[in-house]
Amino acid sequence: MRSAVLGGGQRIRPLMSMRIARAIDSGSRFGSRAAAAVELLHCASLIVDDLPCMDNELERRGQPATHVQFGEAVAVLAAFGLVALAARSVVEQPCAIDDLPRLVRFQEHLLGTLDCDGLIAGQAMDLGVAGSHDRGAISDLKTVPLFELAARAGTLFANPASEFPLIEFGRAYGSAFQAVDDYLDDEPVSRPWVQDRIDVAWAALRRTSADTADLAELIDLLEDRIA
Repeated sequence: MRSAVLGGGQRIRPLMSMRIARAIDSGSRFGSRAAAAVELLHCASLIVDDLPCMDNELERRGQPATHVQFGEAVAVLAAFGLVALAARSVVEQPCAIDDLPRLVRFQEHLLGTLDCDGLIAGQAMDLGVAGSHDRGAISDLKTVPLFELAARAGTLFANPASEFPLIEFGRAYGSAFQAVDDYLDDEPVSRPWVQDRIDVAWAALRRTSADTADLAELIDLLEDRIA
C-alpha cells in the first residue's frame, strides 16, 4: 500500500482539491483528509488497472507495477486495503455533530465513484466486456469521476451555491486531462479534439465564482504538455 501511494506521481487530484478549497476559502482539516482519500482511491484503481487480468501493465510511474513487485495476491489485497482506508479516513476522526452529515455525504460520493456507474463500468468498457468502446465514453467513467470527487473534496464545506460550478469544472478538467494523456500515448485522437476539451475546461472555470488563478495554472499545465 505504501509503495503504491508514495512511489511517485503528480498528485494532481488532491492538488486540485486543495486549490479549490483555497480559492473559495473553504480549507479545513477535514478537507485535507478528503483530498488524501481521493488519492488513496486513485492509487487503488491503478493497482487494479495494472493487473495481468486487466491492462497487464508491468510499470507504473517509472517503477515496477505493484503486482510485479509483490505478486498478484498482495496487489489485490493492497487495492482493497486502500479503498477501505480511503473510506474510513474521511469519518474516523472526531468531529462536530454538525459536520458529520457533510463527511458522510462525501464518503458516499467516494464509494459511488468506484461502483458500477463509475470506475468499474469504465474498466469493463475498456476491457470490451460491457458497453461502448468510444474513448470519450470510457474516460467519462474511468477518469472523470475521480476529478469530480477531487472537486467535491475541495468544496466539502463550501457554500452550496459555489459547489456545483466547481464540480462541473472538475468534470471538465478530468475529460481534458484524459484527452491529453490519450494524445500523448498515441491513441487515435486529434490535436483539435484535445484542444476542444481543454477549451471546455477553460469555459467551466470561467463559470465559477472562485479566485481562479491557481486553478487556471492546472489547465496551463495541460496546454504545456501538448505544446
